[in-house]
Amino acid sequence: MTELTIAPARPEPTPPVPPSPPARRLGRRRWRDSRLLVGVLLVLVSVVAGARLFTAADQTRQWVVAAADLPAGHLIVEKDLRTVSAHLDGATSDRYYPGDRRGDLVGATLARPVNAGELVSGADFAGSGAPATRLVPVIVKSGRVPALVPGDHVDVFVYQPDGVPPADGGGTGTEGAAGTDGPAAGEPVTGGAGVEIQVLHDVEFVAEDRLSGGDRSLSLRVPVDDAIRAVAASQSERVDVVKLERDARGEVGSSGPSAAPGYGR
Repeated sequence: MTELTIAPARPEPTPPVPPSPPARRLGRRRWRDSRLLVGVLLVLVSVVAGARLFTAADQTRQWVVAAADLPAGHLIVEKDLRTVSAHLDGATSDRYYPGDRRGDLVGATLARPVNAGELVSGADFAGSGAPATRLVPVIVKSGRVPALVPGDHVDVFVYQPDGVPPADGGGTGTEGAAGTDGPAAGEPVTGGAGVEIQVLHDVEFVAEDRLSGGDRSLSLRVPVDDAIRAVAASQSERVDVVKLERDARGEVGSSGPSAAPGYGR
């Protein structure tokens, strides 16, 4: 009997391994790379621009504004002005007064009305040719003064118990002569216990002080020629003050008759 022998298995041939590709070394990024330089430049520009904008936004200054509504012809006093913080560009800032020049405006005369909170500019003031005025205190009894705020304009009347208008017709420029509604200067007024005389027309109220007993001392701005009449009115036995209301054109009308019959004190 023939013996069979198992031949050993022959290993399968191993496929050949492909050769490795040659290694490529990465190039080192250099500062001369254009994309890198552009990126760095953009970052620097953004930082500088942002810093400048932030600095400019914080560069505010104090500027002079009106503390209340001020009429044309008003003579500026300290309390008429205040300062606010604002940032104005170069062209705009040249027209207005900075806060450190606030004191320079005291005593100047307004050429036009200025609203409360409005920036004050050089064009708001009258030139050197503006007429001179005087501040005169006038004493008025309790109950004969309407509600007034600085800048209001008033007429001032005095009561003369002897019933004879003064020889100058009251000094308002409307003498009681023929063609007027008032009595002639120096003539007695009949039909009443005295005469009411207009001594000031369209003068500015500036300030008020309360006196004992309820009387008030009104500071009025008057033309130089009328200052003596304001002083005389203050010494009168009775002074009446009438607040003027302006029409759509900003006018208060004529002074009217300078004298009229009175009806007692």
